[in-house]
Amino acid sequence: MTDAIHLPATASSRSRGPALRGLLVAESDRDISVRVDGGTWTFDRRDVVRLTADRGGADQREVQVDIRPGATADFTRRMRVELVDRPITLAPEPSEALGDDLLAKATRGWATRLRIAERGGVSGATFTFRDGINCDSLD
Repeated sequence: MTDAIHLPATASSRSRGPALRGLLVAESDRDISVRVDGGTWTFDRRDVVRLTADRGGADQREVQVDIRPGATADFTRRMRVELVDRPITLAPEPSEALGDDLLAKATRGWATRLRIAERGGVSGATFTFRDGINCDSLD
């Protein structure tokens, strides 16, 4: 899984966020991998502005990593896998549209991207909670 960390390209070093802190788990001429609470970040060495040792014991090397704006990184999460009769999949992220207004706004954006014309006299998206199940629908 590859995600981009979006930082403003014109930001000075003072306006950038704090350094990433974690355990250095791998270091090569190409990559640097740092384990944090949620998983492991892997950066291209060319994107690392500064790598400084933080506190830590002899067997654990805690570090702080500063990266350049616009860097691209891989993030790996550790997950438990249950073997079943279907392929391994990840559940989609939950929708940020909580409530009727946000769901209607998300639906309008989705319909616009898919070039679906709105019908007059129809209220659009609805959000209901029935029998313990969230239901999203286009009316």
